[in-house]
Amino acid sequence: MKRIVDIAGRQIEVDLAADHSIEEVEAGTYSIVRDGLAYEIVVREGLDGMLDVHVNGRHYNARVRDPRRAARRRGGLVLDGAQNVLAPMPGKVVRFLVSQAEEVRAGQGLVVVEAMKMQNEIKSPKAGKVVKIVAEEGATVNSGSVLLIVE
Repeated sequence: MKRIVDIAGRQIEVDLAADHSIEEVEAGTYSIVRDGLAYEIVVREGLDGMLDVHVNGRHYNARVRDPRRAARRRGGLVLDGAQNVLAPMPGKVVRFLVSQAEEVRAGQGLVVVEAMKMQNEIKSPKAGKVVKIVAEEGATVNSGSVLLIVE
């Protein structure tokens, strides 16, 4: 799972699946060993999709981007047909922001999933109609679980 982190004016590519040196020691607090150096990183949700990140006592504002979503915005990926909207990480379904058969626009918030004490709004990958709500409010879901389907 590759992500691009914009932090302190730099872009850093992080491969979460390949990097086994990352350990979550408590909710929102991580221990990372990289290039022989140890880091304690505390991450909290900030304003406008930004993250407040404290690394070994220093504060940064950061934004995490998924390269696949960037390609979609540039028109590099066309989403035809039904699209499963998946849970990006294990968590709890807090609430649905739409109902079945509702028309939605690309980027519209569909469902809120709470993970690691942070609420994450999952957005629609395309304009269309919610054809099926799969998960239930209050349910615990795994990473990759289908939450709903937009066609």
